[in-house]
Amino acid sequence: MKANVRALILGGSYDTNAFMLLNWDDTLDNLFTLVHETGHSIHSVYTRKNQPYVYGHYSIFLAEIASTTNENILTERLLQEVTDEKARFAILNHYLDGFKGTVFRQTQFAEFEQAIHKADQDGEVLTAELLNTIYAEMNERYYGLSAVENPEIQYEWARIPHFYYNFYVFQYATGFAAASALAHKIVHGSPEDIEKYLDYLKAGSSDYPLAVIAKAGVDMTKEDYLNDAFKVFEERLNELEALIEKGVHL
Repeated sequence: MKANVRALILGGSYDTNAFMLLNWDDTLDNLFTLVHETGHSIHSVYTRKNQPYVYGHYSIFLAEIASTTNENILTERLLQEVTDEKARFAILNHYLDGFKGTVFRQTQFAEFEQAIHKADQDGEVLTAELLNTIYAEMNERYYGLSAVENPEIQYEWARIPHFYYNFYVFQYATGFAAASALAHKIVHGSPEDIEKYLDYLKAGSSDYPLAVIAKAGVDMTKEDYLNDAFKVFEERLNELEALIEKGVHL
């Protein structure tokens, strides 16, 4: 089950439909939420129709790739079709903000998780003071703001629920980066690229996650997909900056 403040995806069971509950307003953000959650539903449907019960599910590592690939496909298509500069500004801003929040910020979170796990392994007591110090130092390295300039930021770790259970936020970053590469293949590639992506959606947990995503044409054991994602980010950032220089704004 995936949820945020606007939508809830109910995966259902192996032999039922997937259900999606959505609070809807006619906004770009809601459109992307709908497309994101539809990605999860489509993944569930394809998996269950093509795998026996024992393999009729998928890992979080694969789940967030399907949902964010849908978002990236929508971004690709909108940028192909929309010519109004103010509308393009909104689309580009939405993508860049999502990339920053999902790739950059979740990488920071994952590094924090790794640091506190290592501290525990080294025999350190995980006091609030220690966690504050680690988080503040990491935030300064990522954003350039010291704890003196932004004293409250050292406490942010305490409100992030992911830090209280299994180590997995890195999968948001890897998933979004892989999705960026996949969406580009689907929109600009060949029918074979689409078939490969469908093979991934159908695979469920019939193989190890890295082997499953390789069916879609992305080798996540190498850094190429990351470089491709950052290239897309740079191109779209350059376009947004050009619009700002022309005086376009929301």
